Amino acid sequence: MDRCAETFPYRGRVVDLGCGTAPYKDIILAVADEYIGVDWTKTIHDQSRVDVFADLSKPLPFADSYADTVVSFEVLEHLPEPILFLSECNHILRPGGMLFMTVPFMWQIHEEPHDYFRYTQYGLRYLLEKNGFSEIAIKEKTGFWLMWWLRFNYHTVRFARGPVKYLWYPVWCFTQVLGILLDKVNPGSGQPAGYVIQAKKPGHK
Repeated sequence: MDRCAETFPYRGRVVDLGCGTAPYKDIILAVADEYIGVDWTKTIHDQSRVDVFADLSKPLPFADSYADTVVSFEVLEHLPEPILFLSECNHILRPGGMLFMTVPFMWQIHEEPHDYFRYTQYGLRYLLEKNGFSEIAIKEKTGFWLMWWLRFNYHTVRFARGPVKYLWYPVWCFTQVLGILLDKVNPGSGQPAGYVIQAKKPGHK
């Protein structure tokens, strides 16, 4: 789970695009009025967690100004039509509604062959502005060192089989703490594991 997503100020009707197993549903419903999970019929995740099936590379099956909040966690890189997707996010948001996303940057290819892009913060801002969003805030999830150790840890999981995994646990914990400490010494490296994005649809309800 992406812990960055737990801090977003969700409200009203929330549409989760590319919801997968809907890991944030309970967190969202603790502060929002309604949660709608959306994913496509070919999802590799448990389809029982999906409320609405839709292809995110095509127009969404929702009316204009349908949602108060749109969220999308680690999904944009899997979409061959990101401009259409962001346009649809804007379309289904009410005026003044918020878009919250997370995307990877320095990360391995995953869920191939449906892994198409990696975005810099400048590319993200360009795409969001092009699709009518304002008050855009983009933050790095990590600095270089935590990103490096996270990738090391994910890579070494393959070697953690049977009782050997218990030897790896302290290594993984230590390296992640070390990465956080080193990033405090050298913040803003420009090589994060990914980005956290907030953007607003201009106007008022």
